[in-house]
Amino acid sequence: MNEQKNNLEGVVLKQLRDALGGISQEALSRLIGCSAKKIWRGENGIEITWTTAEAKRLDALLEERFDKTIRDLPDSLKSSEPIPFLQSEQQKSEG
Repeated sequence: MNEQKNNLEGVVLKQLRDALGGISQEALSRLIGCSAKKIWRGENGIEITWTTAEAKRLDALLEERFDKTIRDLPDSLKSSEPIPFLQSEQQKSEG
C-alpha cells in the first residue's frame, strides 16, 4: 500500500517533465533555476518551497510553452490528478 502511495506522489513535476519532451530532473531544474535535488524531492512526495525567482521562472516556462500560468497547476505537487494541458502536450510529443 505504501508503495502505491509513493508512485502517486510528485506526479505534477513528472507530468511537466514528460510534457516538455521527457526532459530530465536536471534539465527542468536548469529551466527553473533550482537544484535538481529540489525537483527530485518534489517528485518523491516532499512538499517543496519555491523561491520567488524560481516561481517566476516556472510561471514564465508555463506561459511560454503551454500558454498557462502557475495558477493552472494544482495547489500541491503531490496531486495525482492528470493535468489536462500537460497530458495533451505529452500526447502531441509522443505521436
